[in-house]
Amino acid sequence: MKLVRSLQVLLGIAAVVSGIMLYNLLKVAQWPLFSFKGILAMLPELGLVFEAFELEHSAKANKLRSEANDRREEANNLRDQANQILEERNALAAENNELKRQLDTERNQHLAAIATHIQRPQTRAEVNAARLRTFIGNPVVVFNADDSRWGNTPNIVEVSNQNILTLFQPAQTGSRAFAVSADCNDIELTEVPQGACPIRIKINRRYGTDLQLGEITRWEDRNVPAAEPRFDRDGAAYSAQFNKPGSPETRSLFVYPSRDGSNSFQLQASTGETFIGNNKEISIRFLAKQVDFLSEGFRRGNAGTGASPFPLFIC
Repeated sequence: MKLVRSLQVLLGIAAVVSGIMLYNLLKVAQWPLFSFKGILAMLPELGLVFEAFELEHSAKANKLRSEANDRREEANNLRDQANQILEERNALAAENNELKRQLDTERNQHLAAIATHIQRPQTRAEVNAARLRTFIGNPVVVFNADDSRWGNTPNIVEVSNQNILTLFQPAQTGSRAFAVSADCNDIELTEVPQGACPIRIKINRRYGTDLQLGEITRWEDRNVPAAEPRFDRDGAAYSAQFNKPGSPETRSLFVYPSRDGSNSFQLQASTGETFIGNNKEISIRFLAKQVDFLSEGFRRGNAGTGASPFPLFIC
């Protein structure tokens, strides 16, 4: 800049001197043409002056462009640094996420191992209940504790949270609907399919008393008010008592006639079974149940007959 300024000063002085000399020369030579020719004569010197100033402006512009380029380069460097920092931050975040994932996996594995060690083993009732819940709605083959088989195949309708199984036998021709419950700890399961029954159940002990459900054919209808009984419970057409020597256990069988005088009877056993049929069917079922009791060690005791519009073939 100092060099440009010095050059400008020198050119200015030279232009002024040259102008003065030309002025004096033209003034002596021919005055009328002085003004116009003087201006023409001074144009080169004026051009030099303008050039000198133009040089100064060009130098300033070049300096500013250089500074702008420097600033752009600095900005680019800063952007590169920012991008590098962002990449490093992303890499650290990815590493942190991976470490967290590994930590969560390891923690879950330890928790699972701890749970396995402290988990209470399932009881027999819980195991049986879990298996039975997969068969709700299916019919089953049922055996009593003495291995005698039920003549029908009830449906599994409920397994409660207390592991109580409920079997439902819908009403059929000659029989009424009933439900039997058993604690899942007192049953034995055998997953051997037989016909439409996927499993077999042996009930070693029943839970509570059997539920008599009248003429319903669906478990959902169990809360519907039942119709008035069709049989005369005030007077049995036949009854028999059974005792087991040396034991307080007893068994009983009762046959009730139809109230309308039709050939229809109801057999009720103290063990919970109920059967409805005509005089022949009820006699056969009575004798079959009597054989069951005798085979269990019971002896027939008191027996009696009552009013019956149709003969019973019971001895």
